[in-house]
Order: sequence, then C-alpha cells, then structure tokens
Amino acid sequence: MTEKTEPDEDTVAVSMEISGKYDDVIAKLQSGGSRRPGIEPFVDDLAVLLDTVVEMGGGTRSAIAQQLPSDMAASYDAQAVVDTLQVLERYDLVVLEGNTWKPGPKLEE
Repeated sequence: MTEKTEPDEDTVAVSMEISGKYDDVIAKLQSGGSRRPGIEPFVDDLAVLLDTVVEMGGGTRSAIAQQLPSDMAASYDAQAVVDTLQVLERYDLVVLEGNTWKPGPKLEE
C-alpha cells in the first residue's frame, strides 16, 4: 500500500511567521472584515462599562459613571450610563434592581 503524497486539488497549505510586539501580532491576527468600520470604539466602551459594573458588583448610575476611565471613546455621564445600560439590559447583560444596576444573568454564566 502506498501513501498519498500529493495534496488534493481542493486543499491549500499555507505557512507563515509573524514576529513583533505581542499587541502588534494580535492585531494582525484578528479578523478585520467581521465588523463594520468604526464600531470598535463603541464595542470597547461597552466592554469597559460592563467590566466596571461587574467589578463594582453593581451600582447606581452616578457611581458607575464616576468609576469609568476617562480614556473611553465617548464621554459617559450618569444619563449616558443609563441609556447604555438600558440597551444592555435587553441582552440580559445587566439588570436594574431598584436604582442599582447589577450584572445580569448572561454575565453570571
């Protein structure tokens, strides 16, 4: 019995090396075409907001707004925090109990 040494016509093999700083390499490996251009800052801000709610274990809109870092893409005052959290509530990422926003069921999984 002989081994098949020729690749199938529909098979492609590619090998490459990427070197450099970790963040630069990761940026090159990430899929660039999966999101619309310009949405990354919004998604990053949502992640920071969710992380803040989780780290705090919940909080009022004002307390959450005070804990957000100043280097976010958009400025978040108490009203902007509520507006954004109301959207995230639709996805079960946060819940409102009284006047306190807490991590939702999806973040507790």
